Amino acid sequence: MTGRIGLIALAACAAAATQALAAGVPTVLHVSSHLPKAAKASLDGMPAVNAPGYGSTNIAATSGQHVLKIVTAAGVTYQATLDLKAAQLMTWKGRGYWCVNLLGRSLEVYSAEDCQEEVTDAG
Repeated sequence: MTGRIGLIALAACAAAATQALAAGVPTVLHVSSHLPKAAKASLDGMPAVNAPGYGSTNIAATSGQHVLKIVTAAGVTYQATLDLKAAQLMTWKGRGYWCVNLLGRSLEVYSAEDCQEEVTDAG
């Protein structure tokens, strides 16, 4: 998206996210994995959850700064600081989502648009 239409769409997305947070909509970090085997994902030192190989999982999250730690099946450990912003929240079916994609030694933070595609495709 570019130009005026893109700015209008972003503003509408940010407004919807702000309304969702104000309404108490449950929010999660959607962890998508493009790894061949399951990895462990831990947000802010909480107990780790399984991120299935070539699959996804959700971790309860709120807006703000968080640390996501990943341990792959191959024993690779890495972590990233995430700044989960209300304006980047994607809402769908009564839930708010921020999305990341696990890679071999790093992760990719999805835009709200990419997050929408990821979550809605997952069903």
